[in-house]
Amino acid sequence: MDLVATTARARHRGARLRRAGAPAAVLAAVALVGSSCGASRSALAPGSILGVDAPSRTVSLLLEANATGALGGFNFDGYGEGQMRVRVPVGWRVEVTCTNLSSTLTHSCAVIDDSRLSPYGAPVAFRGATTPDARVGLGFGVTARFDFVASRVGTYRIACLVVGHEIDGMWDWLTVTAGGRPSVST
Repeated sequence: MDLVATTARARHRGARLRRAGAPAAVLAAVALVGSSCGASRSALAPGSILGVDAPSRTVSLLLEANATGALGGFNFDGYGEGQMRVRVPVGWRVEVTCTNLSSTLTHSCAVIDDSRLSPYGAPVAFRGATTPDARVGLGFGVTARFDFVASRVGTYRIACLVVGHEIDGMWDWLTVTAGGRPSVST
């Protein structure tokens, strides 16, 4: 696993722990473990994908494109073809960190309308819910961040908008609920 990916994962975990009031020693341990380059590439556990800050009604979503070899690398966090479902209550802010772990392909992250799968994707569902130049994608090892407000109840797809990638399986679900708590299931 490359250093950019492990550093992004450590920052994501550290932010979650800081919001929970974790002591500095725990934060240092997370940074040390997260920056080790010898980690195996396995699907991320649901608990490391979504950070929740209930008082500010904000979630932080970590999307690692090509996190594993699953689906030929066409996956987010090791999941694709709808194997992962992120649930967020309506009105919450979603802060996304998207990292392309591939060393051969560009990838992007976007939240799109749930319409028929297409080589070209579907329209972006919420204002700002995509990485820059999503059809071109992020370069190798590049991280981009974006945020949006989940303003409408419904089911949407988290997808890579590089031509052909979504139809090759690089998509999962985002469900905006009328209430409840944010969660991830795989």
